[in-house]
This record gives sequence, structure tokens and C-alpha cells, in this order.
Amino acid sequence: MRRHVRRAMAAFGVLAAVVLTLTAGSAAPRAGPVHARAIPPARTVVTFTWGGGLADQMGALPVFRRYRMPATFYVPSGLVCQPGTSPGCQRSPYLTLGEVRRIAAAGHEIGGLSVQHVPIIGVPAAEAQRGICDDRLNLTRWGFRVTDFAYPFAQVTPTLEGLARRCGYNSALGTGQLRGAGLCPHCAWAETIPPRDPYLLRAPIEVASVGTTWSPATFEKIVTGAQQHGGGWIIFTIHDVCARACALGVTQPELASVLGWLSRQAAHGVSVRTVRQVIGGPVRPAVAGPAPQRIPPPGVANSRLSAVGAGGIPACFQAGRYGTNHATFHYRRHAGPGRAGAEVISLTQRRSGTAQLVPTMDLGTCAPGVTAGRHYTLGAWYESSGPVVFNAYYRTPAGTWTFWATSPPMAASQGWTPGKWTPPAVPSGATAVSFGLALRSDGTLATTRYSLAPVRYTSTRLIAFGALVAAVLIAAVAARRLRRRPGPGTPVSRG
Repeated sequence: MRRHVRRAMAAFGVLAAVVLTLTAGSAAPRAGPVHARAIPPARTVVTFTWGGGLADQMGALPVFRRYRMPATFYVPSGLVCQPGTSPGCQRSPYLTLGEVRRIAAAGHEIGGLSVQHVPIIGVPAAEAQRGICDDRLNLTRWGFRVTDFAYPFAQVTPTLEGLARRCGYNSALGTGQLRGAGLCPHCAWAETIPPRDPYLLRAPIEVASVGTTWSPATFEKIVTGAQQHGGGWIIFTIHDVCARACALGVTQPELASVLGWLSRQAAHGVSVRTVRQVIGGPVRPAVAGPAPQRIPPPGVANSRLSAVGAGGIPACFQAGRYGTNHATFHYRRHAGPGRAGAEVISLTQRRSGTAQLVPTMDLGTCAPGVTAGRHYTLGAWYESSGPVVFNAYYRTPAGTWTFWATSPPMAASQGWTPGKWTPPAVPSGATAVSFGLALRSDGTLATTRYSLAPVRYTSTRLIAFGALVAAVLIAAVAARRLRRRPGPGTPVSRG
């Protein structure tokens, strides 16, 4: 519609110029020349979007405040650090919930980026839906008005477009579909307003990604190109605010230079807006993703590691490594008790940390669900060159995975041995767990046959527990009477 209006205005301007020229030719000789009014430049809108939910993005706020410009911050809610429920927020690379609220209070838009900001192409549709819908649900529960989404890693399919719509978003952003930074020379210069497909907003390649080098001049060239070819919408996607040049980011001086230049372009029809300001539309009710299905006994999907996924890692499992060490993972077919399959972990050059194979820390497809407050017994068979421990993790209601507990060491074993451990009760609010065996020294560990079983209190255990409680009560009463008995030399009243 707006495009037709602009064309009509342009046609009217040309017609007016012709009429005025003809009128000037027939006027008295003393009349001065008549000039048609210049047609205003086409409207160009620039939007800055920030992805990843990284804490260093707070460095952009004072720059946007200086130039009184807004931006859109796409936030993966499962990575947002919440003091009190997520320990170590001061060391987290991600935004805290308080910082996200400060961003919104400064006039910026908060959008969705999936719960965990992981690739959602190729995962089951229910898991992808949980990632998209539950992110918006979390952000809505925290008090944000969430209407726009960005595809993690700009990976888009028709299925994901449909899920973004179903989860209540008004738009969804991709990158790399417009020309810029020397790439995609045959692509369009800008996205249209309104966009031709709101669930695939087109944008230049992400800032400083795929080997591109960006400077303030790069931003200016992209905007100028759009101005010179009819205007439209330019969306810049940035991840970091860095102290010096870095991948996927800009420095504060670079950002200030770009915003300063844009502020001087206002007279030429350039404005800076958020995605919501351009897209518009209602704030739809938040929609929860599908509930996870219960995993039947032994309580862990692909527990015998018989199915193999991408990269040779067993399906529904992931390789985990942390600390300073070198770890390799190798899948062995027809290994372990029952010869279904096993994973061999080799740990070398260890200075700290460890490596382990754990059920995938997802939102419901693979991670074993649990009930908060209950006790569960974790199990896995293993062969190892040294002592091993269980490391356990749990998922919060927001979809955040956090460390839970470590078991006492279990002895090394040259043959297949069942390892079992019952950690403390599942923490309040936890919805799922993940766990694995790990070495704490250089060596090898083979593992398979994972299990998770709730602790069931039998009548024998209940009787034993009751007897223990009774014994404690009797001892407490006896101790109280003993304290009341007069000691030697204590006068006794005979009144």
C-alpha cells in the first residue's frame, strides 16, 4: 500500500512539474521562472538487533541513550542468569534478568531467540516448538511484551516459520538475504515495508560474521545503497560489544560513529526503529510448547546406546567437557553388557575439569523428566582405568540447565561394572535431570546402560524408618528427664 502511495506521489510530482512548466511558458515575459518542488527522498528505516543474550551488550545502552535511538534485543530465556536460582551470575557471560529489565526500561524491545539458543533445524518438531514457544512464555511471565522472534543461527525452514506464527510472534528474523559487506551482490538492497514475508525478515549478513570485516563505513554503505535504490528497511544483527575488534561484534566507538552518522541522516528520510515499531500488530497470548512425554523404564532414552546420532555420538546423548584438558569420544558398536553399544572417553593433559557422556540437556525429547522433591537412583555400567564419579545436572522451569551434585568416587574396574548413586532430593522447581560418569585423571572410561529410577519406599523400609524415628524420640525424652534430675549436693524441697 505504501509503495503505491509513494508511486502516486511521484507521478503527481512529475505531472505538477509539467503543468508548472507549461504555465510558465504562457505567462507574461516579466514573470520569473517557476520551479517544481523537490520530491522528498524515499523513506529508509534502520533497525539494530542484538542476539545471543550476552552480558557485554549492556555496553550498547549508553551509546543508544546518547543518540536517543531504540534497538531490539533478542533474548534466549534459558541462558538468562537469575541470581538466587542460577549461582555464579557474576561470572556468567549472559545477561541477568535484572539487566534484561534495564534494557526494556530504557525503551528497547525484548524479542525471543528460543530457550537455549541452539540450532533447531533437524530436531523433532515438538522440541523445536518447545524452544520457540517456551522462550516467549518465559519472557512473558517475566513481564515483557514479546512480539518478534529471531531464528537461532539464522537457520530457517517453512516448518520453523509456521512454528513462529503458532507461538504467537508477529515476525521472525533471518540474515544473509540482502546484499552487504561484499556478499550477496545480486540480492535486494533492502527489505520492503511492510515485508513480503514477516516470518522471514530479510537482512544483510550478521555483523563481522563469515569472515567479513566491518567498519562504520560498512554500515553507511549499506544504508546509502538502500537510500539510492528506493529506500526500505535495513536490519543490522550484532552479537557483542567488544573492547576491540572481534567476531560478530562492534566496539563502542564504532557503534557511536554509526549512530552519529545516522542521526545526521534524519533530514534525508532515515529513521531508527525497533522491529516492533516497523511490524506492529497485537501482543498475542503466550502459548506453551507441547508437554514432554514420559520416558519408560529404565527411564533414559536410548539407554543402551544402540542408536547413533550425528557425529558418532549416541542418539539422545551429548558429549560434555569442561575445564583444562583434552578429551576424545569414540563410539563402539556391539560393546558393553548385552553388546548393544558403548561410548569410550579418553582424557589426557588434564589440569582441571573432566569429560562425560550425558543424556541430551534439551527441553523434553531426551532429558529424563523428574518430580521435584523426590529421590532418584542414577545408574550406568562402566569400565575405567581410574576412579569415576557421577556428575548430575537439573533443568529449571525456565529451561536453564545447572549443576546439581557429584557422587563419591567409585573404584576403577577392568570389567563391566554397574555404578549406582542416589543423590539428594531433586531441587525445588527442577523438571528434568541429566547425568554421566566422569574420570578425574588421565585415562579411559567406557560407559553404557544408563538408568534413572525413583526411589520407592517399601514396607520394610517404612518400618525401619519408623523404628529409627521412635528411637530418636525415646532418646530425646530420656535426655530431657536426665537434665531435670537433681545433681549431687543439690538441695531437694520437702515442702
